[in-house]
Amino acid sequence: MKSPFDDGKKHEEDLHDEVREHLEMAKRDRMERGESEEDAERAVRREFGNVELVKETARDQWRWRWLAELAVDARFGLRMLTKNPGFTLVAVLTLALGIGANTAIFSVVDSVLLRPLPFHEPQRLLWLNGNFTQSDQAAVSTPDFVDYRRENRTFEQLVAMGYMTNPSNLSTEKPEQVMEGFASANFFDGLGVHPKFGRDFVAADEQVRDPQVVILGYGLWRGNFGGNPDIVGKTVRLDGQDLTVVGVLPHDLPLLTDAQLWVPMPLQNPGMQVRVAHFLKVIGRMKAGTTPQQTQADTDAIALGLAREYPTTNQGWSLRQRPLQDVLIGPVRPALLVILAAVAVLLLIVCVNVANLLLARSLSRRKEFGMRAALGATRGRLIRQTLTESVMLSTLGAGLGVLLAIFGIGALRVFGPASLPRLNEVHINGGVLAFTAGLALTTGLFFGLIPALQVSQKNFASVQKEFGRGSTPGKHKRVSSILVVAEIAFSMALVVSAGLLLKSFWRLVHVDPGFRAEHVLTARLSLGGDQYKDDAHKAAFFEQLEQRVAELPGVQGFGATSELPLAGEHNDSPFYIEGRSYAASEFDDANFHQVTAGYLAAMRIPLLEGRMLDAHDKAGAAGAIVVNAAFAKKFFPNADALHKRVQAFGDPQKTREIVGIVGNTSDNALADSQGPEMYVPIAQFPGSTVEIVVRTSGNPESTGGALRRAVTAIDKDETLSNVRSMDEVLETSVAQPRFSSQLLGFFALVALFLSAIGLYGLLAYSVTQRTSEIGVRLALGASRGDICRMTIFHGLRLAGIGVALGLLGAFGATRFLQNMLYGISAADVPTFVSVALVLLVVSLLATYLPARRAMRVDPIVALRYE
Repeated sequence: MKSPFDDGKKHEEDLHDEVREHLEMAKRDRMERGESEEDAERAVRREFGNVELVKETARDQWRWRWLAELAVDARFGLRMLTKNPGFTLVAVLTLALGIGANTAIFSVVDSVLLRPLPFHEPQRLLWLNGNFTQSDQAAVSTPDFVDYRRENRTFEQLVAMGYMTNPSNLSTEKPEQVMEGFASANFFDGLGVHPKFGRDFVAADEQVRDPQVVILGYGLWRGNFGGNPDIVGKTVRLDGQDLTVVGVLPHDLPLLTDAQLWVPMPLQNPGMQVRVAHFLKVIGRMKAGTTPQQTQADTDAIALGLAREYPTTNQGWSLRQRPLQDVLIGPVRPALLVILAAVAVLLLIVCVNVANLLLARSLSRRKEFGMRAALGATRGRLIRQTLTESVMLSTLGAGLGVLLAIFGIGALRVFGPASLPRLNEVHINGGVLAFTAGLALTTGLFFGLIPALQVSQKNFASVQKEFGRGSTPGKHKRVSSILVVAEIAFSMALVVSAGLLLKSFWRLVHVDPGFRAEHVLTARLSLGGDQYKDDAHKAAFFEQLEQRVAELPGVQGFGATSELPLAGEHNDSPFYIEGRSYAASEFDDANFHQVTAGYLAAMRIPLLEGRMLDAHDKAGAAGAIVVNAAFAKKFFPNADALHKRVQAFGDPQKTREIVGIVGNTSDNALADSQGPEMYVPIAQFPGSTVEIVVRTSGNPESTGGALRRAVTAIDKDETLSNVRSMDEVLETSVAQPRFSSQLLGFFALVALFLSAIGLYGLLAYSVTQRTSEIGVRLALGASRGDICRMTIFHGLRLAGIGVALGLLGAFGATRFLQNMLYGISAADVPTFVSVALVLLVVSLLATYLPARRAMRVDPIVALRYE
């Protein structure tokens, strides 16, 4: 089958032959009438007119003509690019930087924000929170969930999950601690996740006091059980209890939880039958054709019925619903969109830089384009030729940019925060490549259009005269100046945004967390043996461990706590203050810690009033509790909190006396306000899993091995997990803002560099083009200082206009950053002023070299310069 290019070639040959024959016939006619051959040919060509223009008119009627000409333009453009390798290399590298950054960040946005959740019809999934006067993000109690599941009419399925914040002991050939989740019947089916092997939990699995079956996560099945397809029906031992494997998941659920295995929710367990114990995460799949408004009305009606039936626990409680996508992905959306906007601005700066390069290059080709136009080329043809070259440049830049994006994605996976969901799924796929291709075409047309319009203007005679005088057309100067001003303005907005985030991050990391993180080692310990179901054995274990660790060299303090600050562990617990009256289902609420006597001292949490917990606060002694200053201020604003009595939910002591008040600590994040906290002696309220903290005089990580040996010396079946320094915990807590501020800061530095290069390039080229003018000025008496000041003033004037426009743009753009900032306003004046001064100083440096070059112009040489 013939291609359009074959047809075009044949048509071109036919057209050439036809024109040639027409001219030959006309010439013979004149020669037969007695004219000489030379006169006849001259007259025929004068009557026929511009041969190439006639051919162009004829070509307009051809089929596929545009495609054939595009191939011609591409071949010519490729020759021109290879003829100027320096220009091509600079342009392609610049474009590769901008397009590569956009490709890498878009691949993250595509994987995290645009790609649907890995569940069946995720748009029908809703996340349901408990909603009451103190919070709209509370968990749901098991009895409430069972009632909602039974009575609702708008959900196809209503399922629930929970997870152990502390690990469980899995006994295999190599015992290890694993994260355990528990789920309601049909939980995975409700998400649309079908087990790879076996089955989901069924209703009968729930009707037990303790779980009897288990479903393995995919990663655990592959790693610990060798991917054995016959694992279903086998028995595994978890925390000393034998469980039958009934299923294996096709993949893990990192978006929901870090759980590595799942057990059914045991509804007959007494702990699952307490209506005020809220710990379940509930997910509902709406029935087809049902709206969120209908499901909300349905659950509200059920909540009213529960409030009437259980007024002491459910008065004022309801369910708040949100799309599951918003809950799992929503927190990172603002940061990703800000970074995407930043790389888009960076690409604009790149385009402006390359447009100025093309504009400068086009000056050397004005005679070429003028000649082509004189020979019959239309303005559209000239524009198309220029745009073809610019698109070829952007295509080459995009190809190299994809390679840079691949390396960038690898770096993001290594250095990106663990809190960024689906980071391991980020890769270059067909959608990302389509985005990059569209970006290449768009940018090629964008930065190529201005030079194309400049070189294709019709007044070629005046252009030739201007070039003959060795000057640069005024319109060209104005366009180049406007581009540089725009580049500086874009950079100003980007650098201000980065400056605000960096200043916010600096203030965040200098927040006093309320404890001293240096020289502290932390580790998680979960007592899973049968003997540790007895509180006395748990307390005895911790006492022995404290004695052994105290004997280790370099140890200055030891403690254990149920929740570690800034580690994402939080245990809000309801409590009552003795002597106060509470309405039905009303209570106070504070974060609850079970700690050993040495924990507060080991963490260097200061004592403000009263005393610390000590060895006398053991089992059987009077109930003692230490609270923080935020607790005292909130619940006893007009009285002394010391010696008041409180009772926390589930506490074996009826009431506890507040014996001390300590300083506030940051619990979940440094940016959060430091809320009320309670500390009770672990000997009086033991838990199975604790976070151990050891303060050392030197490098805390060197104590890890000795700490492991101290644990196994007490019980060879117990082991530590998640061993890390407290500094690492602190660093992890600020990983997300660090990532956003550093990434945006990097792009801002690149933008600043490109802007400086753009300004330098414009002034350097201007000096070259104005060499004759400078020579005349020097010959007429201008000093070299005058020439230097003239050049610098021209550059600073452009920079000043760009900075002023950038300040206005930044003031509007930074409004979107307000929720990402800590301790500063989006209109922080010192940041705006500092960035403006930095840009002006950088601009001054960029103008210095061209100014020095202008000072060194030799008047004699300059007057002969063309």
